[in-house]
Amino acid sequence: MKKIILSSISSHRYFPITLFLVSLILSLSAFLFKDFFAQAKGLGMLGIFIINFVSSATFFVSGPAFLTVIAGGSVYPPLLVALVASLGASFGDLVSFAFGYSSRHVALKKLEKHVLFVSLENIFKRYGSIVIFMFALLPNPFFDAIGLVAGVFKFSWTKFFIIILLGRFARFMLLAQIGAVFR
Repeated sequence: MKKIILSSISSHRYFPITLFLVSLILSLSAFLFKDFFAQAKGLGMLGIFIINFVSSATFFVSGPAFLTVIAGGSVYPPLLVALVASLGASFGDLVSFAFGYSSRHVALKKLEKHVLFVSLENIFKRYGSIVIFMFALLPNPFFDAIGLVAGVFKFSWTKFFIIILLGRFARFMLLAQIGAVFR
């Protein structure tokens, strides 16, 4: 049932455009309302969730969300900060995955016969979980591309979410612990 609903929503021809526009609006909002996001730290755990969600939901434009994790770790229990930040970032990362998943038919039409694309697909099918985990663990500006690729190659969205959550949690736990040192 869930698969049918996800498939029918994502196959709608305006879905990729809608996702792109939502991401663009979130990106512009992050810049236009940066004072609000700076004040969102005052919202406590909700602020940490919101900032990490928005930072991860924008395509290739990332804010300094990791600073909220460090700051949160200096005020709240690091385990709780890491969990909340990881959930926010992981839900935000599903935007790029959904964009890739919903536009895969376009990518497959144009690229499925290219040797590089086929090789990348084989590598991703074999080592995709490790690649996703490592890119989620290590700070880098390319994670949105990994989400797009995972979506195009029809990686399981629940597996994608869990792997991201684990990678982000490990990174954010370390950052929250750094913040706890400054208590």
